[in-house]
Amino acid sequence: MGALERFSILRSADLDEFRACVSRYLTPHRSVPAGRGGDAIRTDVSMADLGPLSLVYGWHRNCELDVQLTEEVDYYDVNLALGGVNRIRYAADEVLVDRSTAAIISPRMRAQMRLSADYRQLHVRIERYALERRLEELLDRPVPAPIRFRPRMDLRGPAAASWFRVVRLLVRDLDQPTGLTAHPVATGPWAGMLMTGLLLAQPHNYSERLADRGVGEHRPAPLRRAIGYIEAHPEEELPVDRLAGVAGVTARSLQRYFREYVGVSPREYVQQTRLARAHDELRSVRPGSGVTVADVAFRWGFTHLPRFAAAYHERYGRLPSATLRAGS
Repeated sequence: MGALERFSILRSADLDEFRACVSRYLTPHRSVPAGRGGDAIRTDVSMADLGPLSLVYGWHRNCELDVQLTEEVDYYDVNLALGGVNRIRYAADEVLVDRSTAAIISPRMRAQMRLSADYRQLHVRIERYALERRLEELLDRPVPAPIRFRPRMDLRGPAAASWFRVVRLLVRDLDQPTGLTAHPVATGPWAGMLMTGLLLAQPHNYSERLADRGVGEHRPAPLRRAIGYIEAHPEEELPVDRLAGVAGVTARSLQRYFREYVGVSPREYVQQTRLARAHDELRSVRPGSGVTVADVAFRWGFTHLPRFAAAYHERYGRLPSATLRAGS
């Protein structure tokens, strides 16, 4: 018996079908049998979509597989073993994924894998924009660079063990037709809980800032006024002198407040806010609407398209035109 039986999308004895199906919901890759048994392979794939978070389950039997990702990952992928083992190699890291250890692949990473002959894998896929937006909400400030998790996740640690219990509870609930996840309004809280839990349970490059997240509550009133104005009017011309006038302090004082309490300059905060709004709009554009990247960029205050595209690519790991085409 596999996991996510209600969400089964493939049962096949064809490795090419298995590879194509997994590539559709995760990352394109090459997979070849390691030794004998390729002709006897049996595979299953299931996928449950919870908006910004999805669960992809795969099970193959009768042969080991060597897997090479052929493209960089553009999302966060927590690799969990429900049976068997998977040896994942990154540039300078190697993680043996088993029942007590998970591996996290962050955006722009490539990986090689050796999957055991009877391997049951569960991937928790979290879209980059959603996890970064959740971190921004927790920090109360923009996230200027991608989140980089420590690749090895010890599932025996207290916080990681709690997070994994939530994942298993979610899988069990999804397999019940009358479970909480059967109601559309229930999927959002599950995704939010798992995103927040992962940010708290697994070390990453923003962990220290997250530990000090209470600092936002003590921000000076002038800084709060400036940030509130930026959030309400990001598309407007917002030079520091104008923001200082809104805040009621000198430009130098406002810059100092931003450096001390936010960690970026006022100009950088404005740009990150605009990029986030443009990203949200590009993802929500309906096919055939006629909306272009230029329309969105200009609407949110970007007047130089090449610079907008470069900043967008640096933040989200893809060009704005790719987001517009994909709608995600």
